[in-house]
Amino acid sequence: MRREGTRDEGGSRDRRHAFTLIELLVVIAILAILASLLLPALSRARRSAQSTECRNNLRTLGLALRMYTDESDQYPRAFGSALVGFSSEWGVLAMSDWKYTLVPWVGVQGDQFVTKAATMRTLRCPWVLRKEDGARANSQYAYNASGTARFQSPANLGLGGYQEGNEVRPTTESRVLAPSDMIAIGDVAPGMTTALPPGFPVPRIFGGSSWFDVCSTNGTFWPGQPHGGAANLVFVDGHVETARQTNWLSVAKRHRWNNDGQPHPETWGRE
Repeated sequence: MRREGTRDEGGSRDRRHAFTLIELLVVIAILAILASLLLPALSRARRSAQSTECRNNLRTLGLALRMYTDESDQYPRAFGSALVGFSSEWGVLAMSDWKYTLVPWVGVQGDQFVTKAATMRTLRCPWVLRKEDGARANSQYAYNASGTARFQSPANLGLGGYQEGNEVRPTTESRVLAPSDMIAIGDVAPGMTTALPPGFPVPRIFGGSSWFDVCSTNGTFWPGQPHGGAANLVFVDGHVETARQTNWLSVAKRHRWNNDGQPHPETWGRE
C-alpha cells in the first residue's frame, strides 16, 4: 500500500514535500525582479561615492594650491611636460608638472610618487582608474593653465603662466581678481586609448590633457563627463562645483576661466 505520509506521536500528518517546477520558476522570477530594481540603485550609489571621492580629492588639491601660492606668491607653472612611471596598483602614471609642484602640499615629500598610493589616489578621479576594456588612465585632472586663450599664451589669462622667449613666466597671486569665481583644477575628458605591446602589465592606456582649453574644437581639452554627464571642478578659493559639460563650456561662463574675470571673446573660435 502507498504511504502518503507518516504520523507523529500526536497523530498529525507530516506533509514534507519539494518545490514544484512552477514554484521554483516563481522564486526565480521574483529574484530577477528584485535584482533589476537593486542593480540600478547600486550603480547610482557607486557613481555617487566616486563623485564624492573626486570632490574630496579636488578640495585637497585646492588646499594644496592655496598653500603653495601663499608661500610663493605665484601659481604653479605649466610647461606641458610630465614624469611617467608604472605601479601594479595604479597602472601607467603621468605626473604633470603642475601636479608634481603640488605633491609636497598634498602630503608627500620626495619624488617617489609611483609608490605613494594615497597621493596617486588624490591626483586622479576614481572614475578613470580603469575602463571596462582594462585600459588605465595616465592623466586625470587638468589645470586651468591658460584660461580661454591658447596654452602659454602671452595673454596670461589662466594660472599656468605664459611664454616669454624661452621661459615660462608664472602667474602671480595678485593677478587673480576673483578667486571664488575662477576655475583652477578639475575633471578632464579622456583622450585616445592606445594599445601597449604584448607582455606589458597594462594592456591599454588612455591619455588625457593635463590642462584645459575650453575654446578648442578638440573635445579632449574640455571638462569631462564622468559623474553622470557632469564634471567636478575646484575654484581658486578652494570650493568645488559640479555641473554638466555644456555648463562649463557655455559662453555665459567663460569669464570664470580667466584670471581678470572677463570673457575675452577675442580668444574664442579657434582649433
